[in-house]
Amino acid sequence: MGTNKTANNANAPIDKRGSSVLMRFATSTGLLAVAVVILAIIFFHTIRGDVFQGAFQAPLKEWSATIAGHIGGDMTKAQAVAKNHRIGVIVWSENGNFAFDPNGDPIEPDELLKDTSGLRQIEAHVQHAREHGGDDVKMHYTFLLNKDEFDDSRTPLLLGLVFLMLFTIGLAYVMQISLLRPLKWLHSGVEAVSAGDFSSRVPVVRNDEIGKVARAFNQMTSRVQAMMDDRERLLADVSHELRSPLARIKVALELLPEGEKRDAIAQDIREMEALTTALLEREQIRTRLQSNESRSADESVNLIAATGNIVDGFQNTSPGINLNVPPQSVEIEGDETLVKILIHNLVDNAVKFSLPDSSPVEVTLISDEDGVCIVVDDDGIGIPQDRVDKVFEPFVKLDPARGHRSGYGLGLNLCQRIVLAMGGHIEIQQREQQRGTRVSVRFPGL
Repeated sequence: MGTNKTANNANAPIDKRGSSVLMRFATSTGLLAVAVVILAIIFFHTIRGDVFQGAFQAPLKEWSATIAGHIGGDMTKAQAVAKNHRIGVIVWSENGNFAFDPNGDPIEPDELLKDTSGLRQIEAHVQHAREHGGDDVKMHYTFLLNKDEFDDSRTPLLLGLVFLMLFTIGLAYVMQISLLRPLKWLHSGVEAVSAGDFSSRVPVVRNDEIGKVARAFNQMTSRVQAMMDDRERLLADVSHELRSPLARIKVALELLPEGEKRDAIAQDIREMEALTTALLEREQIRTRLQSNESRSADESVNLIAATGNIVDGFQNTSPGINLNVPPQSVEIEGDETLVKILIHNLVDNAVKFSLPDSSPVEVTLISDEDGVCIVVDDDGIGIPQDRVDKVFEPFVKLDPARGHRSGYGLGLNLCQRIVLAMGGHIEIQQREQQRGTRVSVRFPGL
């Protein structure tokens, strides 16, 4: 929502579809973890679901043919095979069928075949020569193998492998987050600078490429802040020093004869005095802001009372002011003097740029779960949307043809400084379906 962007980026399109690097990394890591789990499930089902049963079928048939040749038609051997290998054995022959369960106990073939879940069923057909000559006897054998015992299950090993892979992915994710955390700090610092807070610094915890960028960022903000402070001091010093020459000029002006030339000079002197007074007041506010930043705790400000006092001073000013406040008390942490300066500047701008036929200025206080909001709506000449960012810069006056003639371009700059120093946010918007401007200031609640 920030409106305090640099002039170079004012017209740059903003792609809101993108996400942060950390979010993309977290998403890719999560997808990788899901893929590992899915592959593990497929692999587990592959082994347990006998997808590769065909690969085992040939050696098992060879094994079953060997066992069947050993058994022949001997019930004793069939029982021994069933008991020793813990498998079900069914022998189908012309002379009758017999079967043994994995414990070696006799059982009916149909009873043994009732439930074959968890069993691997192998069929074998073997021809045996008759003992006294004649045609060979063809016999049919069915072997029922327990999958868990016969396959030498690797389930614990497989599960251990899955957990090891997930642990490795999680460890890699934590390490990468730790490596990328300075990027998050750097992003917060850049946002603070773009909002006008040149006191922002980012931690430098490493000496890699990101650490070098962070160190360069800190050096840059330090130099910019020093230049801004030097400029502020220069303006304040010049303004202070101008008072004495202006006073002498005013005295000399009294010696001139009355006339248009004297009136023009007097008007110029009044404008210069007003400008120097505004600059000195700006310096005093800056000093007060710095003093407040060094305090451990700010005082509580009754926002309804402070706003009411300011609005009362504008009641006799066209086009008038309507104050809308909630029934409950609204308080914020801050300096009451600075809060009143903020509200006064906002209301003064709204009144100053109203038109003769404008509706009254609306000042609304809103208190919700997110904090406290001051909304000032005017029905005036408005601010072009493409120039909204510029009005927060000092000494910026918009198009005189649209009526932006009065003032020195310092009011909204002071408002922005006060709001940022109190941890708030200020935004200028065009009013929906109406002319004029809406200024919204949001502060965190108590």
